Amino acid sequence: MASPPSDLRVLVRRLASTPADQLPRLCPVLVGHVLRCGEPLSASDAGKGKDKGAETPMLVHKLRTHITTLLTGRNASGRFAAVCLIKAVVDVGGWESLRAADPWVRGLISVAQKIDPLPSKELAVITLTKIYMLLQGYPTLIREMATPTLPSFVTACLQLVKSPSTPTSVIETVASSLSKLVMLYPTTLRPFAGQIKTALRTYVAPTTSDSVVVPHALRESSRRLFILLSYTAPKNGSSDEWVKSIKAAILDCHATADQIFRGVVESWESSTGYRPQPVRNELDPSGGGDSVDEFPSWEGIQPGSQRLVGLLEFLAEYLDSPTKAPVTVPVGELLDLTTRLTLVTPPSPSSEETMQTNPSISRDEKADLWTVLPDIHTAVLRLHGSAIRRLADSALPLSTDITDHTVRVLSFHRTNPAVREKVYNLASPLLTLAGPTLPRLTVDSLTPLIRQVCHDILLSAGHLDDAPRPTLPVEKAKQTVQGNADAFLSTPSATPASLFSPLPASLLASAATLLPLFLSHLPQPHLSPDIRSLVDRTAILSSNKEAMLASVLQPYKDSRGRYYPSILPFLVQKFGTSKEVEVVRSNLVRAGRYAQLNTDEYDPSANLDDLLADRQLRGEEAADEEMGDAGEQSDVVAVVEKEKRVVVSSWGTAVTNGTVQEAMEVDDDTPVEVNPFAVTVKETETAVVNKKRAASPLKRKSSGGLEVGEETKVKRVAVAAAAAAVAVDTKKVEEENSDSDDEGSVQIDMSLDDEDDEDEEEDDE
Repeated sequence: MASPPSDLRVLVRRLASTPADQLPRLCPVLVGHVLRCGEPLSASDAGKGKDKGAETPMLVHKLRTHITTLLTGRNASGRFAAVCLIKAVVDVGGWESLRAADPWVRGLISVAQKIDPLPSKELAVITLTKIYMLLQGYPTLIREMATPTLPSFVTACLQLVKSPSTPTSVIETVASSLSKLVMLYPTTLRPFAGQIKTALRTYVAPTTSDSVVVPHALRESSRRLFILLSYTAPKNGSSDEWVKSIKAAILDCHATADQIFRGVVESWESSTGYRPQPVRNELDPSGGGDSVDEFPSWEGIQPGSQRLVGLLEFLAEYLDSPTKAPVTVPVGELLDLTTRLTLVTPPSPSSEETMQTNPSISRDEKADLWTVLPDIHTAVLRLHGSAIRRLADSALPLSTDITDHTVRVLSFHRTNPAVREKVYNLASPLLTLAGPTLPRLTVDSLTPLIRQVCHDILLSAGHLDDAPRPTLPVEKAKQTVQGNADAFLSTPSATPASLFSPLPASLLASAATLLPLFLSHLPQPHLSPDIRSLVDRTAILSSNKEAMLASVLQPYKDSRGRYYPSILPFLVQKFGTSKEVEVVRSNLVRAGRYAQLNTDEYDPSANLDDLLADRQLRGEEAADEEMGDAGEQSDVVAVVEKEKRVVVSSWGTAVTNGTVQEAMEVDDDTPVEVNPFAVTVKETETAVVNKKRAASPLKRKSSGGLEVGEETKVKRVAVAAAAAAVAVDTKKVEEENSDSDDEGSVQIDMSLDDEDDEDEEEDDE
């Protein structure tokens, strides 16, 4: 073996020479030395008898001896340093250190039971939890170390929890440690399941009526441990125990709701057979009890709402925590409970739905109820989110009901940012799961949600005009001059309203994540044109690349089959260097050409027609080349035809410069704007060329009753150019067709002269 590392030598020397009272100060340095000695601590003792390798095992043995001495000593500072060193040695020492940790385990349990400082006890609990977790891979060590000592460890933990002087941070550490061990040693911890529930029931759903303030971290760890105790059920009874516990929690929610909702007349009827319990209106609402199986008692609307919110979060934790075996989720009971809670809404003057109140309940109690409803509804949304994550695709049948609950909560708590954030967080997985399958009525009900998301994004981006302050009439302003002097201001304040109440960053992130899903996971034909344009405008103004990509990939088509303009130019302008944008752009160019007019808009309906027209034109030109002299004249006519194109809308009218006119011929080089709502097709006029005859005179066309004088100058220039090309072969045509009455060049010249004369007459007019 190689020489021992310097860290090991220094570590042993400092432990031997430093007084125990000064060791806590050196703990960071000592732990650093231990972490760098992982190789010698995890090495086997096979080479212990050799002369060259005897020094390293000797130093390791000295280190373990020093730690054991400090752990069993009478100095509390030395015991604290020993606990720190044991944790470090176990982390890097592997099986060799675990095998030698039997005396350390018993010493750590005694530290947790002694009257040591709380930091030493907390660190001892953490170290023991780590050791028990590392023993899982070694059945022999489990039998020798874990099984005999675990009951003593759990007893020490329960003593810490029940002690009134124990701070909540230590109780949280104990609950987290037991949560990890109950899944690894369920049989050993089975006798302590009832004691653990009794000790931690106070922290599951606390209220202000309790004698202790419970932090959020302790609530979560206590709920998780409370749920995982179903692992300790005998044989295969863990699933039944889990279902029994969650149904009991649902009944506790209903019992609490019976008390705090007594101020309103509920229109809810249970679909699972629950009957509300009668309440006494002359007493304050109250619940709970002092029994072992009951939660602590409470009294008042505010404590009652806190108990209900805690129970709803407890139910959500049931769905988030793992189970030992497959379980049957009581979906009907859960949905029945959430339906009841969301049907109770605060009064709103802008809404037609109003709750019928109980006249025997005081107005103050009703006012307290309206103030706690946002918290209750937020907890309901969290429960829905946990159900979607746990059930995955199986939650699809629940999507319609969950969507109704979500939209109802948003409509009554629109001004509450916390509620809006929960709504956005729930709508994202909901649309991802069931968005493409939603019917038109459900999509229409999402309109308030879409508008609110766009409003929040545009408001944060500074693209919403602030509402002007209401001004009083002159008569009222004179009467209230002392009370409202600002009413005489003619212009509203220039300070944006968003500066006074900025939206949280988490809310904006949730809204930005939800915006693309309106385009990619909702049936676009179910959206109204104004909603689709609002989403597109929001995506452009907020520079949301995901939403803009979704808009380009999901073109909007109205009920008449007309495509709306694509926002691809804005996407390329803002994110031209993005790989995703380049892939989309290049594929769209290959699939079909953009409208070759004055815009870069992509019309999906025009691609196939363009390709077919070009292919037909190339085929005609190839056939004309084989026809000799007649083919040359046909090529000239093809040139004329290629430059004559008609842009026709879906109802047979031409679209020119953004206005709908009757069909007329335009030149390719002339920039013309296209109606974004029109389906454009391009057609090429067909020329009939007789192989045995010369070209017949070009005749004027009138489209839809237009006069010849209304034709564009571009047409005359094109025809003149074609005539000049035909004039080159005039002599040859005359020789071959000397007896014919139809002389192509003469007739073309006549046609041109006639056209020129008519054009001059029109100019004179």
